[in-house]
Amino acid sequence: AKRRDLLAKMTVHMARRDGARASLREMAAAAEVSVPTLRHYFGDRAQTLDAVLEECLRRGRPGLDAQRFTDKPFAQSIASYAADLVRVLGEPKSVRLGDVFALSLAEGFLDPSLGPSALRHILDPTIDALRARLALHVARGEMVPTDLKTAAMMLISPLLVASLHQQQLRGERQSPLTMDVMTDDVVAAFLRAYAAPAAVKA
Repeated sequence: AKRRDLLAKMTVHMARRDGARASLREMAAAAEVSVPTLRHYFGDRAQTLDAVLEECLRRGRPGLDAQRFTDKPFAQSIASYAADLVRVLGEPKSVRLGDVFALSLAEGFLDPSLGPSALRHILDPTIDALRARLALHVARGEMVPTDLKTAAMMLISPLLVASLHQQQLRGERQSPLTMDVMTDDVVAAFLRAYAAPAAVKA
């Protein structure tokens, strides 16, 4: 229970992104404990951040699991998934999903030891959930058989980059995008690439 309480406080602090990369001392301050106490529960900075990202995955697991299944036809399913992803990336919460992605990517790029944590807890679960959804469409004959991990990344990547561009990098002020139009274009390109002929005719 104590460990979960510390994680909750640190996760909110880390996701705010209101300063430079947090040191272990700053994370301890956010958790309202001493550095030795934080080390006792988690270990060094990399291990503590790994635990924070794992906590983000725990919080997001219900949403990810819900994305694995759909009874919608292929085109509607992909459009719904894309719109939902863009929405939740920017949805106001104590911890925004877009901020979690920004945190995991920044830490993973700057510290090689945290790259696997970013993949294991944030990026790969997102890809795997969509891959499971796409597998349903392949099984129904609505989507052409293909490498589903690659296909999932083809849909997620432009939407994620656009969202980070607009929000976390403040592009909405300096270099604005019309996200609805951009999302529709990404969906249309994905459908052209992967829809089975029967699904296109339907």
